[in-house]
Amino acid sequence: MPKDVKPHQLYKQIGPSTIVLNYASSTDAFAENGWEVLWNTFPYLVNRQYIDLAGWSKEELTTFTQGVDFQHSRRPRSTSIGILEVTVVDILTTRRLDDDEINSWGFLGTDLPGFLDSTVDLMQVIYGERTTMVGTNTMAPGLAGTVYVTIGSESFGSGVPCATDKLHWTRVIWANGSGDSEFLSIAATNLVIQAVSAKEKDLVWMERLRRSYVLQDQADI
Repeated sequence: MPKDVKPHQLYKQIGPSTIVLNYASSTDAFAENGWEVLWNTFPYLVNRQYIDLAGWSKEELTTFTQGVDFQHSRRPRSTSIGILEVTVVDILTTRRLDDDEINSWGFLGTDLPGFLDSTVDLMQVIYGERTTMVGTNTMAPGLAGTVYVTIGSESFGSGVPCATDKLHWTRVIWANGSGDSEFLSIAATNLVIQAVSAKEKDLVWMERLRRSYVLQDQADI
């Protein structure tokens, strides 16, 4: 049994952004607060952050995640009508996800991290959420643009304990649309994690550490 179990609350925040998407030329403007845009037929709006656990790993402590909460201040908004579908993915992993692992998650792309058709192993995915929304092209009286209505949502992940130096939070918004000067407003989001740190037996911790870095090395091949 683990010893010296201590509860913790970890949190990270991602700020809002307003982005103008030009589908005909695969260009964009106004990304801010750590947001970037990856183009692969359609734009993938990406923000990658991490929580530093180096202090715990130096003390040879294991991180056990008890709960993960992605808190959204509101759903995306658009003042234009060209963005027809928006898919939002928030995922907590034990390593950083690269561009190629992100910009193929579309309707006909590869599976999300943690599933068989992905280069990201299930044991690298602590928790994730995906929400798909479609536009209704209806706003309040006097306003023009698109309101997005949720048509589906899923959660996934292994909840695996880890001995890594970082927990990586990747937030992706896939915007399926057409036209130019399509405006998308992204709201601020919080990540709140309930976790405990604990001391495991040496062999158990060393195997967990070895497994973590073997998976990271495989991702670089």
